[in-house]
Order: sequence, then C-alpha cells, then structure tokens
Amino acid sequence: MICDILASFELGVRATACLQFIPWPEILARAPVRTSATPFRILVPSGGHVVPDGLFGIEYATGEKKTYRFFALEADRGTMPIVRSNQGQTSYLRKLAAYGEIIENGIHKSHLGIPNLLVLTVTTNSHRAMEIMRRFESQRCAASAFLFKSMGPSSTTFRAFQDVFDTWQRVGFGPVGIDIQRWDDLLRQSWR
Repeated sequence: MICDILASFELGVRATACLQFIPWPEILARAPVRTSATPFRILVPSGGHVVPDGLFGIEYATGEKKTYRFFALEADRGTMPIVRSNQGQTSYLRKLAAYGEIIENGIHKSHLGIPNLLVLTVTTNSHRAMEIMRRFESQRCAASAFLFKSMGPSSTTFRAFQDVFDTWQRVGFGPVGIDIQRWDDLLRQSWR
C-alpha cells in the first residue's frame, strides 16, 4: 500500500510540468549530519518517536520562483485503534498528536532540514477516515497540516489511486488539492 501510494504521487508529479518529486533519499542527503541507523525516526519532545511510512517533497515552480512542501505519509490499514482508554498504548490519534508536537516545535526542521511538514493519512475506507477526523477535532495542534483521504471501498488491497492530488480533507479547514500551487493557510518555503 505504501509503495503504491508513493508511486502514485511520483507518477502524478512527473505528469505535471510545474512540479518535481523529491524522494526521501534526496531529503536525507540534505538533512543535518547524524549517525543514527534510523534517520527517519523522529523524536517527540514529550517522549517517544514516530517513523513515517513514507517521506517525500514536491517542488512547485512558477516561472523562476520555486517553493516546496514536504509530506509524511501514514498508510492506515485499520489495524491500529483510533483511540484507546489507556493513554500508554499506541493509537492512531496518539500518533497524530505526536506529529502535531513535531510540527509545532519545528523538529522536522532540525531533524530533517525541511522547512515544513504536512501529514497525509490514507485509510482503506471513508468511514474510518471520517472517524479519525472526528476524533482529531479534539487535538490542539497545527490542524491545517493534517490531510486525510480514503482509498475507496473497504479493502486493504490497493486500487487505482488516480486521484492522489485531488480533494484531501482537513479538520476545520476546506479541502485542498496537493498539486495546487497556492493554499491560503499553508505556507510553502524555500529549500534548495
């Protein structure tokens, strides 16, 4: 599922003249020097860590001007509970809260050397996506940086994911298309 989604993004970007795909090895090559055997393991200030299922960027070119967005992909197959009564156990909402802490504290900048980070959640069905979003409303974090989409009918097998750019849902904000050059509420910054 992860490889299919990443491949869909890369192929979609290649088909769009003003966009360029930035794969994780390029991000890692430009990241601050470190000796970690797990460089994508991002420590959370309050404790613990997250490891994105995928990491990539998109360069948006408008004439001579280039701006960038970077994405952490979470491919949710529905195997992790959305919430748990025991806060010490893993849950999808706890993972999103960890990303919120990383974004709010700028950890992505110091750890990966990227100016921004958006978190993409791709689920296997729309009901689960809506439930994650409903539960996410209670989080007090950079909600505009969290985008949600379902792959289609209740299925854990990949189906044609032609619309990776179109209509990502956000909690408390309007939907966005990732290939669109301008989002009023999400800043794109220089990187190269």
